[in-house]
Amino acid sequence: MTTRRVGRLPDDLTSFVGRRGAITQVKRLVSASRLVTLTGVAGVGKSRLAMRVARDLRRAFPDGIWLVELGKVLPRDDLAQVLVTSLGLELSDLPPEAVLAEQLADKRMLILLDGCEHLLDECGPLVADLLAAAPEVRVLATSRAPLALAAERVWPVLPMVMPRLDRDGHVVQRATGFEVLELFADRASAVLPGFAIDPANEALVVRLCRQLDGLPLAIELAAVWMRSLSVEEILNRLSDRYRLLTLGDRSGLPHHRTLRAAVEWSFDLCSPTEQAVWARLSVFTGGFELDAAEAVCVGDGVTVEDVFIGVAGLVEKSVLVKEDDQPGARTRYRLLKTIQEYGRGRLGGGAKELALRRRHRDHFLLLAEHVDAEWLGPHQVEWLTRLRQDRSNLRAALDFCRAEPGEEHEGLRMAAALRFFWTAGGSLREGRYWLDEMLRAVSEPDQQRARALTVNGLVSAMQGDIEAARALLSEARDAARRAEYGSVLALIAHITGFVDLLRNENQAATSRLAEALERREMLQHDGVALLSLPNLALLAVFRGDCERAVELCEECREICEEHGELWGRSWAELVLGVARWRQGDFPGALEHVHECLRMKQLFDDVPGILMAIELEAWVSAAQGRVARAARLSSAVSHLWRPPGRYLFGLERYLAWHAEADARIRNALPTAELRAARTRGAEYTLDELIRFALGERPPAPSEEAPVRLTPREREVARLVAQGLSNRQIAEQLVISKRTSDSHIEHILAKLGATSRAQIAVWVAEQP
Repeated sequence: MTTRRVGRLPDDLTSFVGRRGAITQVKRLVSASRLVTLTGVAGVGKSRLAMRVARDLRRAFPDGIWLVELGKVLPRDDLAQVLVTSLGLELSDLPPEAVLAEQLADKRMLILLDGCEHLLDECGPLVADLLAAAPEVRVLATSRAPLALAAERVWPVLPMVMPRLDRDGHVVQRATGFEVLELFADRASAVLPGFAIDPANEALVVRLCRQLDGLPLAIELAAVWMRSLSVEEILNRLSDRYRLLTLGDRSGLPHHRTLRAAVEWSFDLCSPTEQAVWARLSVFTGGFELDAAEAVCVGDGVTVEDVFIGVAGLVEKSVLVKEDDQPGARTRYRLLKTIQEYGRGRLGGGAKELALRRRHRDHFLLLAEHVDAEWLGPHQVEWLTRLRQDRSNLRAALDFCRAEPGEEHEGLRMAAALRFFWTAGGSLREGRYWLDEMLRAVSEPDQQRARALTVNGLVSAMQGDIEAARALLSEARDAARRAEYGSVLALIAHITGFVDLLRNENQAATSRLAEALERREMLQHDGVALLSLPNLALLAVFRGDCERAVELCEECREICEEHGELWGRSWAELVLGVARWRQGDFPGALEHVHECLRMKQLFDDVPGILMAIELEAWVSAAQGRVARAARLSSAVSHLWRPPGRYLFGLERYLAWHAEADARIRNALPTAELRAARTRGAEYTLDELIRFALGERPPAPSEEAPVRLTPREREVARLVAQGLSNRQIAEQLVISKRTSDSHIEHILAKLGATSRAQIAVWVAEQP
């Protein structure tokens, strides 16, 4: 009779926080596959997750769970002998590989190989032979790169999910990122008893965890500083995270004690090519595509092939994060801030880093100018999406131009070339900032300054700063005349007409735009000039000439269809809706409004979306659908956060809004009006768009988290404790009827049919 050997995992000296979904998924993988490898970047928590999974699976492996820590094992060591010793097998004269095969052949055990990344060449063959010889043995490995075996199932361990901050810096959607807050609170309270996350510090903790990339190791190291610093002080000192985050567990492996040691371990495991590419990629911020990496990194002994191989290798080693693929989207990669900062340190500054940052700037300058030149075409949405994805890189490039002597002119070129990113992309405030900055840096009245002044005039006008727009356009006109820049002079005429429209000087605007449109060739190659057609059409509606307005909008639509253009067409559809509404063709008006709305959605143009829905409110009021009109109008009022004035300050629009509002108030009883307006004020932008278009909300995903209210969660916990409905009511000081109602709602939300299922759900919660 043989004695079963039961392996021992080290005691958890700190609690395991979060990763509930990952624990469940990894346990499923281990039950279905004989080799599962947890991969991920340094400090992401692979070992802790593996040990937690192993503890949960003890009963499934009667011959034990065996931990083999490989961090101190060297490639020259005999790995098979290490396993024989670690698994407590009986020694013999046979080679260690034969001992493993013989003594594990009938065992049902789980072997946890922790830290395989530096022994991939040794681990792969040994694990393959072991699994072939012992059919009931399973292996759970942790590594920064897969073992690359056919039977292997790889589970990437990702950084912890973050709560989102709204525009005012308040935490929203906390349920999707509570684990990271729980981790920080748990570790901070261990060194500062009584510490808790509350409304006063919650947003700061979120910002701190974001700066730490959601890496558990970094968060734990930062929490140690709560002994002597506040959250805000820790956040302010993260400019050099590798000096700050050094107070790790002295009992751990050397490369787990500090953040630098953890990342340095990864760097040392990379090939020289991968190390060079890692360092060069550190000039990117927020992500990049492969063509950008090649444009920036190639040179000084690094070839295009080196970059391709280096990127692939860094992804394999969990240094580079490959972004989630969207259907038809270009592949993007990202360095976590922690990894980026280490790579930047490896560059060492000086001329080499300066050259890389200049190549980085050149790449994004060329991208901006390409989008500007080709804007009037079928790829507007894709280009705008790409610019938004590269927003951090664009900022870094502009900041380089501002800070580096001699680069100011390129910065001015870039800020002006991004005109459609600022305007169509809803980034007016940022555009104004960079244009102002670069115009201060470059004072010569040349063509670049004239163009930048013109773009800044347009951006300022759209912000609602009309007087600044007039001053900028006046200076732009003088600079363009001095530089004999005819195309900019022509463009200034279009923008000045638009400014007159916003100033409610309708006669001057009509004359200016009509004169600007005499150069019809501009409409075929400049997206800003094209907008003069719907602008002039709107002025025609203002004076009651709806037929002329329709003619101008149809001309705009023809040009847009010829080029496959959508941005200018969305405005033409909106003005067509206004014209049809004024003509009394309410169904026709709604068709144009909805067409405009669908296009505006593609651009995420919030002011344009709200303008379209405001028009739908007017149409609904005219149709007698006053409750619907009240909802729409109330929602627009609450969601309107443009950089400028409400409804762009157009007097005729404001008068039409007042007329519709009066019709709504006169038609609805006070209680119904209040209810409709309250409901409208509750809409999110997406909900409002669906309501306007008559679309149903998307069906919830089966994997979507269950959303219980705080009170329902409290009731669910009491159900799990075995309390009856009446006992719950007494404990919470509520009526039994209210208690019954809460439990009915909980059952419905969980899709459950019994109190036992509620108890199971509660037990699964973190």
